[in-house]
Amino acid sequence: KTEWLLSGVVGLMVVAVGEIGVIAIGIPVWNEYFAAEPPPGALFVEVTGQQFMWNIRYPGGDGVFGRTDARLINDQSNPVGIDPADPAGADDLVLQNEMGVQVNRPVRVRLRSKDVLHSFFLPNFRVKQDALPGREIEVWFEVTRAGTSEIPCAELCGFGHGNMLGTMTAHAPAE
Repeated sequence: KTEWLLSGVVGLMVVAVGEIGVIAIGIPVWNEYFAAEPPPGALFVEVTGQQFMWNIRYPGGDGVFGRTDARLINDQSNPVGIDPADPAGADDLVLQNEMGVQVNRPVRVRLRSKDVLHSFFLPNFRVKQDALPGREIEVWFEVTRAGTSEIPCAELCGFGHGNMLGTMTAHAPAE
């Protein structure tokens, strides 16, 4: 009985020390990547995944996104469901599978999904975040060099998953 008790106590101590270590190391990393606010002046972009494309929305000249409503979604004319009664949405720009950003300017991305689990992935910039139906999840990053990168979906989201591929073009400030 003493052997069993000693083994159990030592096992629990090892688990406790391991968990404390994970928490002590993990919380600062979590705060650095997920609790940090994007710097002021970040480009705000909304990305909505759907089988099998990325809908990318910019707020337009007023800098304000218009209201959206899932009941207004029409895949041909209104893929993210922008409310036409909201004047803030009149100048919103929606592109499919094309994202444009500026080099050395932070980019704040609000992720959504219309249908299934998707994963917004910019492998060249070490950015990967899942998009869940019914949730808004934000991530931010900064591109440091001009060029074009792929935006694949990193989650198996259906039979056309392999075709879900967008592009992100980073432009120099002069462009």
